[in-house]
Order: sequence, then C-alpha cells, then structure tokens
Amino acid sequence: MTRVLAVFALVLAQSAWGAAACRFSSSVPDMGFGNYDLLTTAPTDTQLDVLVQCDRIGGPQNVTIDLGINQGTYGTSVANRRLGMAGGTDVLNYGLFRDAGRSANWGFTNGVDTGSLTLSVPNNGSATGTFRIFGRIPARQNVSPGSYSDRIQFTLSP
Repeated sequence: MTRVLAVFALVLAQSAWGAAACRFSSSVPDMGFGNYDLLTTAPTDTQLDVLVQCDRIGGPQNVTIDLGINQGTYGTSVANRRLGMAGGTDVLNYGLFRDAGRSANWGFTNGVDTGSLTLSVPNNGSATGTFRIFGRIPARQNVSPGSYSDRIQFTLSP
C-alpha cells in the first residue's frame, strides 16, 4: 500500500553578525519525500539544499554561520521528528540529518547539533553557501493512507 506524503513548510529566520548580514538567498523549497510504501524494507530518503547569502561592509572577511532546525510541530525532540496526517491522528516518524549516512541528527543547539559553514565574504560584497540536509523516513511504519506534513523552523546564527 502506498502513502502519499505532502512536503513540509519551512519557516525562515534572518541573522546579522557584526558588519555582515546573512539570510536565506531564496525561498527555501519544501522537502518532499514522495510516496511512502509501508511494505518496502528500505527507508525513504531525500535531500534538500538550503542556500544562504552573506553581505559584508567592513569587519572580518570570514563569516561563520550556523543553521539550526527545530523538532517541528509534531516532534518531541530533534531525534524524534514526526509528520502528522492531514485530518487524521496517525504520525509518521522521520529524521533530518547533517551527514549522508544519516547518523547525525540536525538540531538547534549551536556547537552541538547544528550545521556550520564559513564563507569568505569580500568587503562591500557578498558570498553564497549551501547547507545540505538529508532526510529519512524509516521503513515499515504502519500508518493510514493520506497526506503527511510537518512545519519546522530554520534559524541562521553567527
């Protein structure tokens, strides 16, 4: 039996650091998992690239930014995220990870479980960087057919 998953919305935040201001360089697309087949033994994987841009007027050339992601509407922690069923009560467990092996949860505690990158930003100029987020829905979850989604918040910080 196949389950159809809706993509989930991402709430954006903006951060300024010293003489550099960083923001999402475009609207963040939804991360879609596609159809979920509860009979398959393989997890359902996807990935999403989030582009950020920093502009600088004076200050240090290298700008380090962190991207944090909260647990979402239905999750109880970053290690226990859940997609909620539209109009129903079922939930579908999923995870967001910082690595392709999907072993390091992506959270919102700077220096612990956030993603980090350093951009070299020219004076009176800008630079763009990419955070790659890896998603996974574990296999063999017994849920009802329907559309599942979650709303998570992304936060950029210096």
